[in-house]
Amino acid sequence: MAGIYIHVPFCYTRCSYCDFYKTTDQQFKDEYIKALCKEIDLKASFLLKNNIQTLYFGGGTPSTLSISELATIFKAFENYFNLNDLCELTLEVNPDDVSAAYIQGLVDLGVNRLSMGVQSFFDAHLRQMNRRHNSTQAKDAIQIAKDNGIDNMSIDLIYGLPYMSFEEWKTNVRLAIESKVQHISAYHLTFEKGTLYYDYLKKGKLQEVPEEASVEQFTYLVDELEKAGYNNYEISNFALPGLESKHNSSYWSGQKYLGLGPSAHSFDGQNRSWNVRDVRKYIQDLNLGHSIAEEEVLTEEDRYNELIMLGLRTNKGFSVELISQFSSVITRFFEKELERQLRQNNVRISEGYCSVRHDKKMITDRIISDFFYVG
Repeated sequence: MAGIYIHVPFCYTRCSYCDFYKTTDQQFKDEYIKALCKEIDLKASFLLKNNIQTLYFGGGTPSTLSISELATIFKAFENYFNLNDLCELTLEVNPDDVSAAYIQGLVDLGVNRLSMGVQSFFDAHLRQMNRRHNSTQAKDAIQIAKDNGIDNMSIDLIYGLPYMSFEEWKTNVRLAIESKVQHISAYHLTFEKGTLYYDYLKKGKLQEVPEEASVEQFTYLVDELEKAGYNNYEISNFALPGLESKHNSSYWSGQKYLGLGPSAHSFDGQNRSWNVRDVRKYIQDLNLGHSIAEEEVLTEEDRYNELIMLGLRTNKGFSVELISQFSSVITRFFEKELERQLRQNNVRISEGYCSVRHDKKMITDRIISDFFYVG
């Protein structure tokens, strides 16, 4: 499976926690679309021998683009890529951008999956995060999408918020389940450098929640969603059977993908590249015929560490047999660490796959770090 990610950098406001590349300056939108279509032309050969099965519009806020603007981009894809095998076309939306007409327009373009940034069903939390929508708009947007042809939808939630009680988190989880969406992504708040929340943390205006509170919230989330029929197929992602994100799953299984737009990343199986993180420079360089990307060749150590990192984040884990492709030094290191992790009951081996045990998911990052090889 091969997938294409399109980064739409435009937002109307800046969320307090978000470190993804974005701009609130809408004046470059037309030039961005022209530049993106030019990049599509230039990169058409990247996945030439692969069937394109997923397209994913992320950001930023892709729903800042109108239906006609999106149609221009889709037309460029149709001109340069074979999309006959396309099975999943996802677009991220903000709840207050959703209307019946907008959803109908997306469906007409071929969008068959939405990812909606709800984050919380409490207005006080949303104001703290500087989100544009309120809880009523979020609930209404989910229903509008369902009523107008979207039958595969994901919503995002954030836990580990310093101002959120455990009872409020339980309510968020309950309302997410009651919304009957097919997919739920839940992320722990991180204080990323360059965000408003990072500045608040450094100034003592916000504090990270205690680890035991994070564990309690995550454990409750996993238990309640699994009781409701959701499969925790990746550490932060839950889906009803058969409705896992095909696009994101291809990342975690090491498949090739193409990233388009400012800051987007690509992977061809051996090399990783990333576009310039500035929409103005992205437009300028494409217009001048200059390179917009940097590239690195992954070393054996990099490839081993990526296999560990991506595999252990998933419920299935990674095939232990794949370790044999690496040098004897790395193989011996892995075998020694695997023995230690098994003794500590952190991981398990099932049908040849190594995965993090259910009760140790909260320390997945620590387990992954232990398995990393540094030569």
